[in-house]
Formats: sequence, C-alpha cells, structure tokens
Amino acid sequence: MTLMLTAYDCEGPGDARDLARLLAALPRDRLRRLAVLGKTEGTATLNDFSREVAIGAARAAITEQLGAAAMERATLVFSTGCEGVITPFGYLLAELSGDAPRDPAGPPRLALGAASSPPVPLADRGGRAHALAVATAVRAAMADAGATADQVALVFVKSPVLPRRHLADLPPEIGARAGSTAIARAVAALGAGIALGEVAEDRVVDSAIGRDVALHSRRVMAVSGTELANNEVILLANVPGAGGDLRLESAPMADILDAAALLQLARRAGLVPDADGLFTGSTPEALFVKVGVRPGGMVRGRRTTVFESEFDADKHLRPAASGVVGALFGTTRSFITGGAEQQAPAGGGLAAMVVRVPS
Repeated sequence: MTLMLTAYDCEGPGDARDLARLLAALPRDRLRRLAVLGKTEGTATLNDFSREVAIGAARAAITEQLGAAAMERATLVFSTGCEGVITPFGYLLAELSGDAPRDPAGPPRLALGAASSPPVPLADRGGRAHALAVATAVRAAMADAGATADQVALVFVKSPVLPRRHLADLPPEIGARAGSTAIARAVAALGAGIALGEVAEDRVVDSAIGRDVALHSRRVMAVSGTELANNEVILLANVPGAGGDLRLESAPMADILDAAALLQLARRAGLVPDADGLFTGSTPEALFVKVGVRPGGMVRGRRTTVFESEFDADKHLRPAASGVVGALFGTTRSFITGGAEQQAPAGGGLAAMVVRVPS
C-alpha cells in the first residue's frame, strides 16, 4: 500500500474544484481508501450549514471523478471555523494498493484506516454506550489500516450533536448531553482512548464524561457536528512496510501558547529550522493542532475571557492558535480545532504533523 496526501484550497464551502482536479489524477484501479479532512469557513453556529455544503461538494466531486462506488471507500470529516489566519482548505488522503504485500521488516510508513459506527440512539448520546460505539469503530479502523494499537499515530473522530430543535422531546438529562458539542468531543476521545489502550474502559461511565479531567486520550482529535447521527473515524498509523514516504509524529502541548512543543516536534520529525530557529522554509506536509483552555479560562496563571465573552470559546481558541502556528511555520494552511475535552490534560492540547522521510 502507498498513502498519498495532498492539500487543496477552497474559495468557499461549496468549492471543490481543486479537490476534483486531484481526484481526477488518481489511478482508479488501485484506489483502496479515500479520506478528506477539511476546514471550512463559517460561523460554526447552530444555523450555519457550511459544513453540509462542503461535504455535499466533496461527495459530488468524488462521484463525478471516480464514480458512485468510490463513496463506499470514502470518509469525509469537515470542521467548521477558519477564524484568525486559517485558510479554508482540505487534505485529500488516498491509499493505493500495491503489487507486493507489506514487509514487516520495512520502515514504518503512514497507513490509512477508516470506519463508522451505526447511528447512535438518542438515549445513548454523550454516555457510556456512545463511547463504546466509538471504541468499536476505532478498532475497525485499526483493522482496516492493518495496524496495532501501538502503531496508531493519530485518530480523528467526528461525533454527533443533536440540533437544539430536537432536544425538547428528550428528558432534560439526556438532552443536556446530546446537545453539547463539548460532551460529543469528550465521549469520542474517551471511546477512542479505550480502543487504543489509553483509557480504562471501566472508568468511562456517564458521570466521568466531560467531568473527570484526569481521564483523557493522548492520540485523538475529536470534533462534533449536527450533520451526522453516527461516529466517523479516520485513523493514521505508522506501520512497518506500509510503503510510501510519509510518517506522522505527534506531541502533547501544555497549553495553547506552547510554541516550544511545536518546535521540538518539528525537529523530531526531521524538519530543518531556518536561521531564526523557525520552520518557515520546511513546512510539514500536513499540520494538525487541537487546543483548549482550562475551565475558568486561566492561561499561565492569568485570567482570560475565553469563557466570558459573547463569542464561543472555540472562536477565541482557533485564531489564537492560528497565530502561534502561522508564526512558527509560515503557513496559513493548518488544521486547527478547538475544544480538547478529554483529549489532553486540562488546558492542554495535541499537535501532529505529517512529513516526508527519505526512502
């Protein structure tokens, strides 16, 4: 197998012209798996449908360029919000089948796996059963990638949030969970953590989800959306003999301003710093950052208004992180998402980058 990864920019949520161009160049007869990770502009509010527009455009491009059957091998995860200096864009990942089986003695290279769960019943949303459904989907994605848990480098999970108009029909305690983006992210992170062996399954109970800050995954980035009822999983693993020349490295961030962690990660990944010690001339092939702020909004001992203004917390986090990342790497093309509930210690985050390595 060989994994191809290419970025494409968008002029708006419905613009998939560059994606279509990339898809047209793929060898159809060798295509095993497709995934798209996209950042789309929009308000990220309850009546913002930019994500649905972007997904629809991507589906149409895949169907037009590769045929309707290709959608059965495709997983699309889009995240809304390009505040700050984030360019609306997407990463296209395409895994191609090879003529020879993997050599288990070969160097670790990036492999792709994907899976989805059945629709999560409303009564289960945001609870233990939801987390277990995510764990099952992540295990299926590992099998799809031909990877073991220790080889998994990063897992993306998109988890469903119930639109507010449906909450009135649910008991208040269930509605509070089902309609919360924070809980949707937390339950996805814990479920993936169970599958990866990072979180003890017996500790994932309803009362811990979104509350027990000591309980968290370490290789998971979770997002949420009202456009789906199931859990979607895209998994990346460094598998010996996987083929190609890509590798993913990740590192925890102590907080949203942890530039040192990003610089150390870039060096470990093999990127070469410029004369100023930055990486503006050796940007990674893909850059993913998940950021959060401690409950209460304290950052490095001082109060912020992240949770005290008319803007949602995410609308503070994304632009702040985009400035840090853009200054270090000289790029506006980065997949930055806010809300690190149970994806890191309280106030922390996660950074990951894909780089090309010598063959």
